[in-house]
Amino acid sequence: MTWKKLLAEKRVAVEASSADEIARLLELARRNLGDASVEMLSDDGRFDCAYGAARALATVIVRAEGYRIKQPAAHYNTFLALDAADRNTFEEFATYFDTCRKLRNELSYDAPDVVTETELAEIIDRVTEFEVVVAGWLKARHPELTGGGEGESGQ
Repeated sequence: MTWKKLLAEKRVAVEASSADEIARLLELARRNLGDASVEMLSDDGRFDCAYGAARALATVIVRAEGYRIKQPAAHYNTFLALDAADRNTFEEFATYFDTCRKLRNELSYDAPDVVTETELAEIIDRVTEFEVVVAGWLKARHPELTGGGEGESGQ
């Protein structure tokens, strides 16, 4: 998948981002990942929080590249767009998180208690790994959006 194809299919729109927006998305991902570790929540609820962190991190990549995901199928399109951003870095994550998207749909719309302890542990581990990869990719590809780039006002 390429940005050109995603644009032609109206899955994304061109829209510049900012360091502030990226920081907010990263904070959202950290919060959701933290919520996923709250053991008093159901496994389904914790999985949903971890999935939300993965989606926020994927959105960081899309927004850093200067695009915004469009409806319908925004969740699907978010993980699909990782391929356009950097296939070598994100292909395995995109495939895994798309599988998680399907499970998240099931727990959100179809039935309770669909997530196993193993699936929960795996998504938390994978999101934690993804967070590190996203941070490194962002620093290498878009340092101006990390808060430490040139032209930042420090406000």
